Amino acid sequence: MIPVVLASQSPSRRQILTASGIDPIVIVSEVDEPSIEATFTGTVGDLTTALSEAKARAVVDRVLATSPAQLATADTAVIIAGDSLLEHEGQAIGKPGNAERTREVWADIAGAWTALHTGHTMAVLRRTSTSAADFQLVDLRSKRSTTSVLIGEPTPEELDAYIATEEPFHVAGALTIDGYGGAFVESLAGDHLTVLGLSLPVVRELVSDAGLFWPDLWSPRG
Repeated sequence: MIPVVLASQSPSRRQILTASGIDPIVIVSEVDEPSIEATFTGTVGDLTTALSEAKARAVVDRVLATSPAQLATADTAVIIAGDSLLEHEGQAIGKPGNAERTREVWADIAGAWTALHTGHTMAVLRRTSTSAADFQLVDLRSKRSTTSVLIGEPTPEELDAYIATEEPFHVAGALTIDGYGGAFVESLAGDHLTVLGLSLPVVRELVSDAGLFWPDLWSPRG
């Protein structure tokens, strides 16, 4: 088995991997996302890829510096990072963080088609020698996926109730389809896992292109 490190504190990303047979080690990247966003000049979609790569590289650096105990017996390890943003009328919509911003977002997106972009980055680490605990980075690659999302139109009372849950404060685009917000999404065109924050087909492609066998990432069954 090849151990997998998830460079994210997202419960949704972890759940996606767990449901697919992978029990990841979680190491939060602690990347300063606002500073990257402030200086980025590309498209919204490209920004998600840049952010996912920054998260992956940050966690690679931490693993190389600390050699986590969970990887002590591994010859190879995989690091997976992701970042998601909703795009509407060419503008990125991340996590609103509070009720006021959530209302602003919903005033813009209700009843509209939007694009949910998720950037993925996968890194491969290999042990440098049979006796050392150190790893070296041998591969790093990224790919983005995009799903079109038709946002519903909740009543004012429904929106008030949704905001009261505080769920939209902490998710890209002020909604998520695997929670209270799922009832306010009318339609999806594309991979629904992209909307949840991690497209398994994309991650599998990255892993396979790096010369690894996807089932080798599955955790042993009890």
